[in-house]
Amino acid sequence: MRRVSRGSGLLLVATILLFVLLAGLSAIALAGESRNSRVLIEYEADRLASALTESQSSGDGLTLSDFDPRILGFGLYNKDRSLASGFGDAPPTLDRSLAKNRFSYDESGRKLSLVRPLGIGSMGLRAGKVGPLQRAMRQMMPQAGRGAGFLYLSLDVSDYFRRRGLLRASAFAVPFAIAALALVFLRLFAINDRLRKTAAESETLARLGESARTLAHEIRNPLGAIRIQTGLVRQRLGGEAWPELDAIEEETERLAALSRRVSDFLKNPAGSPSRIELGPFLSELAERSPYSPRCSGAELSAAVLFDPELLRSVIDNLLRNASESYDQAPSAGPGGIELRLAREPGRALVSVLDRGKGISEESRAKVFDPFYSDKVQGSGVGLPLARRFVEAAGGKLSLRSREGGGTEALVSLPLAGEA
Repeated sequence: MRRVSRGSGLLLVATILLFVLLAGLSAIALAGESRNSRVLIEYEADRLASALTESQSSGDGLTLSDFDPRILGFGLYNKDRSLASGFGDAPPTLDRSLAKNRFSYDESGRKLSLVRPLGIGSMGLRAGKVGPLQRAMRQMMPQAGRGAGFLYLSLDVSDYFRRRGLLRASAFAVPFAIAALALVFLRLFAINDRLRKTAAESETLARLGESARTLAHEIRNPLGAIRIQTGLVRQRLGGEAWPELDAIEEETERLAALSRRVSDFLKNPAGSPSRIELGPFLSELAERSPYSPRCSGAELSAAVLFDPELLRSVIDNLLRNASESYDQAPSAGPGGIELRLAREPGRALVSVLDRGKGISEESRAKVFDPFYSDKVQGSGVGLPLARRFVEAAGGKLSLRSREGGGTEALVSLPLAGEA
Protein backbone atom coordinates (compact mmCIF):
# COMPACT_ATOMS: atom_id res chain seq x y z
CA MET A 1 0.00 0.00 0.00
CA ARG A 2 1.41 3.38 -0.98
CA ARG A 3 1.90 5.91 1.76
CA VAL A 4 1.42 9.65 1.41
CA SER A 5 4.20 11.83 2.79
CA ARG A 6 3.44 14.07 5.78
CA GLY A 7 3.55 17.25 3.69
CA SER A 8 1.34 15.77 0.98
CA GLY A 9 -1.05 14.45 3.62
CA LEU A 10 -1.45 17.88 5.22
CA LEU A 11 -2.03 19.46 1.80
CA LEU A 12 -4.63 16.80 1.01
CA VAL A 13 -6.47 17.35 4.31
CA ALA A 14 -6.38 21.13 3.87
CA THR A 15 -7.75 20.84 0.34
CA ILE A 16 -10.58 18.54 1.42
CA LEU A 17 -11.50 20.97 4.22
CA LEU A 18 -11.45 23.81 1.69
CA PHE A 19 -13.86 21.98 -0.61
CA VAL A 20 -16.13 21.16 2.34
CA LEU A 21 -16.07 24.83 3.38
CA LEU A 22 -16.89 25.95 -0.17
CA ALA A 23 -19.78 23.50 -0.35
CA GLY A 24 -21.13 24.76 3.00
CA LEU A 25 -20.75 28.42 2.07
CA SER A 26 -22.44 27.89 -1.29
CA ALA A 27 -25.37 26.14 0.39
CA ILE A 28 -25.69 28.96 2.93
CA ALA A 29 -25.43 31.64 0.21
CA LEU A 30 -28.09 29.98 -1.96
CA ALA A 31 -30.40 29.53 1.03
CA GLY A 32 -29.92 33.22 1.92
CA GLU A 33 -30.64 34.27 -1.66
CA SER A 34 -33.85 32.23 -1.60
CA ARG A 35 -34.94 33.98 1.63
CA ASN A 36 -34.05 37.37 0.18
CA SER A 37 -36.16 36.69 -2.90
CA ARG A 38 -39.13 35.80 -0.70
CA VAL A 39 -38.72 38.90 1.44
CA LEU A 40 -38.48 41.06 -1.67
CA ILE A 41 -41.63 39.70 -3.31
CA GLU A 42 -43.58 40.06 -0.04
CA TYR A 43 -42.34 43.62 0.35
CA GLU A 44 -43.50 44.42 -3.20
CA ALA A 45 -46.92 42.90 -2.47
CA ASP A 46 -47.27 44.96 0.70
CA ARG A 47 -46.18 48.12 -1.12
CA LEU A 48 -48.61 47.53 -4.00
CA ALA A 49 -51.47 46.92 -1.56
CA SER A 50 -50.77 50.21 0.23
CA ALA A 51 -50.42 52.14 -3.03
CA LEU A 52 -53.55 50.60 -4.49
CA THR A 53 -55.56 51.35 -1.36
CA GLU A 54 -54.33 54.94 -1.30
CA SER A 55 -55.11 55.44 -4.99
CA GLN A 56 -58.59 53.98 -4.80
CA SER A 57 -59.45 55.97 -1.69
CA SER A 58 -58.28 59.22 -3.32
CA GLY A 59 -60.44 58.66 -6.41
CA ASP A 60 -57.59 58.61 -8.97
CA GLY A 61 -59.60 56.18 -11.09
CA LEU A 62 -56.60 54.00 -11.84
CA THR A 63 -57.17 50.36 -12.79
CA LEU A 64 -55.30 47.39 -11.37
CA SER A 65 -53.16 47.02 -14.47
CA ASP A 66 -52.07 50.66 -14.12
CA PHE A 67 -50.18 49.65 -10.98
CA ASP A 68 -48.62 46.36 -12.00
CA PRO A 69 -49.64 43.82 -14.65
CA ARG A 70 -48.90 41.08 -12.14
CA ILE A 71 -51.93 42.03 -9.98
CA LEU A 72 -54.56 39.32 -10.30
CA GLY A 73 -57.13 40.61 -7.81
CA PHE A 74 -57.88 43.14 -5.10
CA GLY A 75 -60.70 43.30 -2.55
CA LEU A 76 -62.00 44.86 0.64
CA TYR A 77 -63.80 42.70 3.19
CA ASN A 78 -66.12 43.33 6.10
CA LYS A 79 -65.47 42.22 9.63
CA ASP A 80 -67.26 38.94 8.94
CA ARG A 81 -64.85 38.40 5.98
CA SER A 82 -67.60 38.95 3.39
CA LEU A 83 -66.60 40.84 0.25
CA ALA A 84 -67.52 44.53 0.34
CA SER A 85 -65.99 45.33 -3.02
CA GLY A 86 -63.41 43.57 -5.15
CA PHE A 87 -61.99 42.90 -8.57
CA GLY A 88 -60.21 40.07 -10.31
CA ASP A 89 -59.91 36.83 -8.39
CA ALA A 90 -60.95 38.33 -5.03
CA PRO A 91 -63.05 35.53 -3.40
CA PRO A 92 -66.67 36.25 -2.30
CA THR A 93 -65.81 35.25 1.24
CA LEU A 94 -62.38 35.53 2.74
CA ASP A 95 -61.23 32.12 3.89
CA ARG A 96 -60.37 31.95 7.59
CA SER A 97 -56.89 30.61 6.79
CA LEU A 98 -56.25 33.53 4.43
CA ALA A 99 -57.41 35.99 7.08
CA LYS A 100 -55.08 34.31 9.60
CA ASN A 101 -51.92 34.15 7.47
CA ARG A 102 -50.60 37.45 6.12
CA PHE A 103 -48.93 35.84 3.06
CA SER A 104 -49.83 32.58 1.36
CA TYR A 105 -48.39 30.99 -1.74
CA ASP A 106 -50.20 28.93 -4.36
CA GLU A 107 -47.46 27.01 -6.17
CA SER A 108 -49.85 25.38 -8.64
CA GLY A 109 -51.39 28.75 -9.57
CA ARG A 110 -48.05 30.53 -9.34
CA LYS A 111 -49.50 33.34 -7.24
CA LEU A 112 -49.05 35.11 -3.91
CA SER A 113 -51.99 36.23 -1.76
CA LEU A 114 -51.74 39.05 0.79
CA VAL A 115 -54.37 39.55 3.49
CA ARG A 116 -54.04 42.20 6.20
CA PRO A 117 -56.39 44.08 8.51
CA LEU A 118 -57.59 47.49 7.42
CA GLY A 119 -56.78 50.58 9.48
CA ILE A 120 -57.46 54.28 9.24
CA GLY A 121 -53.92 55.04 8.26
CA SER A 122 -54.15 52.82 5.22
CA MET A 123 -57.36 54.15 3.70
CA GLY A 124 -57.75 57.86 4.30
CA LEU A 125 -60.56 59.11 1.99
CA ARG A 126 -60.39 62.23 -0.06
CA ALA A 127 -63.00 64.19 -2.00
CA GLY A 128 -63.16 63.35 -5.63
CA LYS A 129 -64.48 60.72 -7.93
CA VAL A 130 -66.27 58.00 -6.02
CA GLY A 131 -65.70 54.49 -7.27
CA PRO A 132 -66.74 51.04 -6.02
CA LEU A 133 -63.75 50.79 -3.71
CA GLN A 134 -64.39 54.24 -2.27
CA ARG A 135 -68.00 53.37 -1.51
CA ALA A 136 -66.97 50.10 0.09
CA MET A 137 -64.32 51.82 2.16
CA ARG A 138 -66.75 54.57 3.31
CA GLN A 139 -69.20 51.88 4.39
CA MET A 140 -66.41 50.26 6.40
CA MET A 141 -65.08 53.48 7.92
CA PRO A 142 -67.09 53.21 11.15
CA GLN A 143 -65.55 49.81 11.72
CA ALA A 144 -62.06 50.64 10.47
CA GLY A 145 -61.26 52.60 13.58
CA ARG A 146 -61.82 49.44 15.61
CA GLY A 147 -59.45 47.46 13.30
CA ALA A 148 -62.29 45.79 11.49
CA GLY A 149 -62.22 44.62 7.89
CA PHE A 150 -59.51 43.14 5.67
CA LEU A 151 -57.63 43.92 2.51
CA TYR A 152 -56.91 41.23 -0.07
CA LEU A 153 -54.36 41.31 -2.90
CA SER A 154 -53.16 38.53 -5.21
CA LEU A 155 -50.11 38.69 -7.50
CA ASP A 156 -48.80 36.58 -10.33
CA VAL A 157 -45.35 35.56 -9.02
CA SER A 158 -44.35 33.07 -11.71
CA ASP A 159 -40.92 34.69 -11.95
CA TYR A 160 -40.41 34.21 -8.21
CA PHE A 161 -41.30 30.52 -8.38
CA ARG A 162 -38.97 30.02 -11.34
CA ARG A 163 -36.17 31.76 -9.48
CA ARG A 164 -36.88 29.78 -6.35
CA GLY A 165 -36.80 26.54 -8.35
CA LEU A 166 -33.43 27.49 -9.84
CA LEU A 167 -32.08 28.37 -6.41
CA ARG A 168 -33.29 25.10 -4.92
CA ALA A 169 -31.81 23.15 -7.81
CA SER A 170 -28.57 25.06 -7.39
CA ALA A 171 -28.59 24.38 -3.65
CA PHE A 172 -28.46 20.66 -4.50
CA ALA A 173 -26.32 20.88 -7.63
CA VAL A 174 -23.56 23.20 -6.42
CA PRO A 175 -22.43 20.98 -3.48
CA PHE A 176 -22.47 17.98 -5.83
CA ALA A 177 -20.47 19.95 -8.39
CA ILE A 178 -17.96 20.93 -5.72
CA ALA A 179 -17.83 17.30 -4.56
CA ALA A 180 -17.17 16.23 -8.17
CA LEU A 181 -14.39 18.80 -8.42
CA ALA A 182 -13.00 17.49 -5.14
CA LEU A 183 -13.02 13.94 -6.49
CA VAL A 184 -11.28 15.11 -9.67
CA PHE A 185 -8.71 16.92 -7.57
CA LEU A 186 -8.17 13.88 -5.37
CA ARG A 187 -7.77 11.73 -8.47
CA LEU A 188 -5.24 14.14 -9.95
CA PHE A 189 -3.52 14.36 -6.57
CA ALA A 190 -3.26 10.55 -6.41
CA ILE A 191 -1.93 10.39 -9.97
CA ASN A 192 0.59 13.14 -9.25
CA ASP A 193 1.64 11.45 -6.02
CA ARG A 194 2.04 8.12 -7.84
CA LEU A 195 4.06 9.75 -10.62
CA ARG A 196 6.20 11.54 -8.09
CA LYS A 197 6.88 8.30 -6.26
CA THR A 198 7.55 6.52 -9.53
CA ALA A 199 10.04 9.22 -10.44
CA ALA A 200 11.68 8.88 -7.04
CA GLU A 201 11.80 5.09 -7.42
CA SER A 202 13.27 5.47 -10.90
CA GLU A 203 15.91 7.79 -9.54
CA THR A 204 16.66 5.33 -6.76
CA LEU A 205 16.90 2.48 -9.25
CA ALA A 206 19.20 4.56 -11.43
CA ARG A 207 21.48 5.18 -8.48
CA LEU A 208 21.21 1.53 -7.49
CA GLY A 209 22.08 0.52 -11.03
CA GLU A 210 25.17 2.68 -11.07
CA SER A 211 26.23 1.35 -7.68
CA ALA A 212 25.48 -2.23 -8.72
CA ARG A 213 27.49 -1.94 -11.92
CA THR A 214 30.43 -0.57 -9.97
CA LEU A 215 30.03 -3.25 -7.31
CA ALA A 216 29.78 -6.07 -9.85
CA HIS A 217 32.91 -4.83 -11.59
CA GLU A 218 34.82 -4.57 -8.32
CA ILE A 219 33.69 -8.04 -7.20
CA ARG A 220 34.28 -9.86 -10.48
CA ASN A 221 38.07 -9.51 -10.56
CA PRO A 222 38.70 -10.64 -6.95
CA LEU A 223 36.39 -13.62 -7.49
CA GLY A 224 38.42 -14.68 -10.50
CA ALA A 225 41.61 -14.41 -8.49
CA ILE A 226 40.07 -16.45 -5.66
CA ARG A 227 39.09 -19.21 -8.08
CA ILE A 228 42.59 -19.36 -9.56
CA GLN A 229 44.28 -19.44 -6.16
CA THR A 230 41.84 -22.08 -4.90
CA GLY A 231 42.71 -24.27 -7.87
CA LEU A 232 46.44 -23.87 -7.18
CA VAL A 233 45.97 -24.72 -3.52
CA ARG A 234 43.93 -27.77 -4.49
CA GLN A 235 46.84 -29.00 -6.66
CA ARG A 236 49.42 -28.57 -3.90
CA LEU A 237 47.44 -30.02 -1.03
CA GLY A 238 46.17 -33.51 -0.62
CA GLY A 239 42.58 -34.64 -0.59
CA GLU A 240 42.23 -33.93 3.13
CA ALA A 241 41.94 -30.19 2.39
CA TRP A 242 39.34 -30.48 -0.33
CA PRO A 243 36.22 -30.03 1.88
CA GLU A 244 37.50 -26.61 2.97
CA LEU A 245 38.36 -25.71 -0.62
CA ASP A 246 34.93 -26.87 -1.73
CA ALA A 247 33.39 -24.44 0.79
CA ILE A 248 35.53 -21.59 -0.57
CA GLU A 249 34.54 -22.37 -4.16
CA GLU A 250 30.85 -22.71 -3.18
CA GLU A 251 30.80 -19.28 -1.53
CA THR A 252 32.76 -17.80 -4.42
CA GLU A 253 30.21 -19.15 -6.88
CA ARG A 254 27.37 -17.81 -4.72
CA LEU A 255 28.90 -14.33 -4.85
CA ALA A 256 29.37 -14.63 -8.61
CA ALA A 257 25.72 -15.74 -9.02
CA LEU A 258 24.55 -12.77 -6.93
CA SER A 259 26.60 -10.43 -9.11
CA ARG A 260 25.05 -11.94 -12.26
CA ARG A 261 21.54 -11.60 -10.81
CA VAL A 262 22.09 -7.96 -9.98
CA SER A 263 23.31 -7.41 -13.53
CA ASP A 264 20.25 -9.23 -14.88
CA PHE A 265 17.99 -6.99 -12.79
CA LEU A 266 19.43 -3.95 -14.52
CA LYS A 267 19.16 -5.33 -18.04
CA ASN A 268 16.23 -4.98 -20.44
CA PRO A 269 13.58 -7.12 -18.70
CA ALA A 270 11.73 -7.97 -21.93
CA GLY A 271 14.69 -9.76 -23.51
CA SER A 272 13.90 -11.27 -26.94
CA PRO A 273 10.27 -12.43 -26.79
CA SER A 274 9.12 -15.31 -28.96
CA ARG A 275 5.99 -17.46 -29.16
CA ILE A 276 6.05 -20.23 -26.53
CA GLU A 277 3.57 -23.09 -26.23
CA LEU A 278 3.38 -23.37 -22.47
CA GLY A 279 2.23 -27.01 -22.33
CA PRO A 280 5.35 -28.60 -23.90
CA PHE A 281 7.60 -25.91 -22.40
CA LEU A 282 6.48 -26.58 -18.81
CA SER A 283 6.41 -30.34 -19.30
CA GLU A 284 10.04 -30.36 -20.48
CA LEU A 285 11.09 -27.97 -17.72
CA ALA A 286 9.47 -30.22 -15.06
CA GLU A 287 11.29 -33.29 -16.39
CA ARG A 288 14.68 -31.58 -16.20
CA SER A 289 14.10 -29.71 -12.94
CA PRO A 290 16.06 -30.95 -9.89
CA TYR A 291 12.99 -30.17 -7.76
CA SER A 292 10.88 -32.95 -9.36
CA PRO A 293 7.57 -31.07 -9.66
CA ARG A 294 4.37 -32.78 -10.81
CA CYS A 295 3.16 -31.14 -14.02
CA SER A 296 -0.58 -30.81 -14.68
CA GLY A 297 -2.54 -29.13 -17.44
CA ALA A 298 0.26 -29.55 -19.99
CA GLU A 299 -2.26 -30.79 -22.54
CA LEU A 300 -3.88 -27.34 -22.73
CA SER A 301 -3.14 -25.12 -25.72
CA ALA A 302 -1.79 -21.83 -24.40
CA ALA A 303 0.77 -19.73 -26.28
CA VAL A 304 2.44 -16.61 -24.87
CA LEU A 305 5.09 -14.14 -26.00
CA PHE A 306 8.08 -14.40 -23.66
CA ASP A 307 11.84 -14.69 -23.83
CA PRO A 308 12.39 -18.49 -23.33
CA GLU A 309 15.46 -18.07 -21.13
CA LEU A 310 13.80 -15.44 -18.97
CA LEU A 311 10.64 -17.55 -18.58
CA ARG A 312 12.78 -20.54 -17.64
CA SER A 313 14.52 -18.37 -15.06
CA VAL A 314 11.17 -17.23 -13.62
CA ILE A 315 9.75 -20.76 -13.26
CA ASP A 316 13.03 -22.14 -11.95
CA ASN A 317 13.13 -19.43 -9.29
CA LEU A 318 9.58 -20.20 -8.18
CA LEU A 319 10.32 -23.94 -8.05
CA ARG A 320 13.44 -23.32 -5.97
CA ASN A 321 11.49 -21.14 -3.52
CA ALA A 322 8.83 -23.85 -3.26
CA SER A 323 11.47 -26.47 -2.52
CA GLU A 324 13.13 -24.28 0.12
CA SER A 325 9.79 -23.82 1.91
CA TYR A 326 10.00 -27.43 3.14
CA ASP A 327 12.01 -28.32 6.23
CA GLN A 328 13.05 -31.50 4.42
CA ALA A 329 13.14 -32.48 0.78
CA PRO A 330 9.59 -32.35 -0.71
CA SER A 331 7.98 -35.63 -1.65
CA ALA A 332 6.98 -36.47 -5.19
CA GLY A 333 3.40 -37.19 -4.15
CA PRO A 334 0.38 -34.91 -3.63
CA GLY A 335 2.15 -33.16 -0.77
CA GLY A 336 5.07 -32.13 -2.97
CA ILE A 337 5.54 -29.38 -5.57
CA GLU A 338 3.08 -29.02 -8.44
CA LEU A 339 3.57 -27.05 -11.65
CA ARG A 340 0.09 -26.35 -13.03
CA LEU A 341 -1.12 -24.79 -16.28
CA ALA A 342 -4.65 -23.35 -16.61
CA ARG A 343 -6.51 -20.90 -18.80
CA GLU A 344 -9.02 -18.13 -18.40
CA PRO A 345 -10.42 -15.80 -21.09
CA GLY A 346 -7.47 -14.13 -22.77
CA ARG A 347 -4.86 -15.30 -20.24
CA ALA A 348 -2.70 -18.27 -19.34
CA LEU A 349 -2.17 -19.12 -15.66
CA VAL A 350 0.99 -20.87 -14.51
CA SER A 351 1.00 -21.89 -10.84
CA VAL A 352 3.74 -23.32 -8.65
CA LEU A 353 2.10 -24.89 -5.61
CA ASP A 354 3.66 -26.35 -2.48
CA ARG A 355 2.66 -27.60 0.96
CA GLY A 356 5.63 -26.07 2.73
CA LYS A 357 5.71 -23.75 5.72
CA GLY A 358 3.96 -20.97 3.82
CA ILE A 359 4.67 -17.26 3.85
CA SER A 360 3.86 -14.77 6.58
CA GLU A 361 1.81 -11.63 5.95
CA GLU A 362 4.83 -9.47 6.77
CA SER A 363 7.06 -11.32 4.30
CA ARG A 364 4.37 -11.33 1.59
CA ALA A 365 4.31 -7.53 1.68
CA LYS A 366 8.10 -7.31 1.23
CA VAL A 367 9.25 -10.32 -0.81
CA PHE A 368 9.11 -8.32 -4.04
CA ASP A 369 11.33 -5.57 -2.63
CA PRO A 370 14.89 -5.85 -4.03
CA PHE A 371 17.39 -7.45 -1.63
CA TYR A 372 14.78 -8.41 0.97
CA SER A 373 14.99 -12.03 2.07
CA ASP A 374 13.88 -14.05 5.10
CA LYS A 375 16.36 -16.81 4.25
CA VAL A 376 19.79 -17.06 5.80
CA GLN A 377 21.53 -17.39 2.42
CA GLY A 378 18.94 -15.63 0.29
CA SER A 379 19.99 -12.78 -1.99
CA GLY A 380 16.58 -11.08 -2.12
CA VAL A 381 16.85 -10.62 -5.88
CA GLY A 382 15.09 -13.71 -7.27
CA LEU A 383 11.44 -12.75 -6.79
CA PRO A 384 11.85 -9.05 -7.71
CA LEU A 385 13.73 -10.18 -10.83
CA ALA A 386 11.01 -12.72 -11.68
CA ARG A 387 8.26 -10.12 -11.28
CA ARG A 388 10.22 -7.66 -13.41
CA PHE A 389 10.46 -10.21 -16.25
CA VAL A 390 6.76 -11.17 -15.96
CA GLU A 391 5.51 -7.57 -15.93
CA ALA A 392 7.70 -6.73 -18.94
CA ALA A 393 5.77 -9.44 -20.81
CA GLY A 394 2.42 -7.87 -19.79
CA GLY A 395 1.74 -10.35 -17.00
CA LYS A 396 1.41 -10.41 -13.22
CA LEU A 397 3.18 -12.40 -10.52
CA SER A 398 1.58 -12.84 -7.12
CA LEU A 399 1.89 -15.05 -4.04
CA ARG A 400 -0.99 -16.29 -1.93
CA SER A 401 -1.47 -18.78 0.86
CA ARG A 402 -3.17 -22.09 0.13
CA GLU A 403 -5.99 -23.48 2.18
CA GLY A 404 -4.56 -26.32 4.23
CA GLY A 405 -1.04 -24.82 4.25
CA GLY A 406 1.57 -23.92 1.71
CA THR A 407 1.92 -21.25 -0.94
CA GLU A 408 0.79 -20.70 -4.52
CA ALA A 409 2.94 -18.57 -6.81
CA LEU A 410 0.70 -17.49 -9.70
CA VAL A 411 1.98 -16.14 -13.01
CA SER A 412 -0.75 -14.65 -15.23
CA LEU A 413 0.25 -13.96 -18.84
CA PRO A 414 -1.73 -12.65 -21.83
CA LEU A 415 -2.27 -15.25 -24.53
CA ALA A 416 -0.44 -14.55 -27.76
CA GLY A 417 -2.74 -13.03 -30.38
CA GLU A 418 -5.66 -12.53 -27.91
CA ALA A 419 -6.86 -9.40 -26.15
